[in-house]
Amino acid sequence: MTNNEEWNEFLNNMLSNAIGKYKETTEYEYIKKQQEEIDMLFRDNLTVDQKELVEECLFDIGLIADRETDVAYQQGLKDCVWILKNLGVLA
Repeated sequence: MTNNEEWNEFLNNMLSNAIGKYKETTEYEYIKKQQEEIDMLFRDNLTVDQKELVEECLFDIGLIADRETDVAYQQGLKDCVWILKNLGVLA
């Protein structure tokens, strides 16, 4: 495994831990309830074809948002390390 692969695995583990902690918050519970209400709206107010199209679009939007979050999180960690190195905290 290369240094870059190890670094990415480390960052992915940190991200997973952060997401796990977030899922324990009241904010997450609120968002989860909101999602359930949206799901009910789709189920009750859309035709099967409309529902499939909306779900496909939302899935794609979710993938994009997830990737953007991953990139921002990883860059933030890299920036923190760079700052700490330049401050002399890390060798």
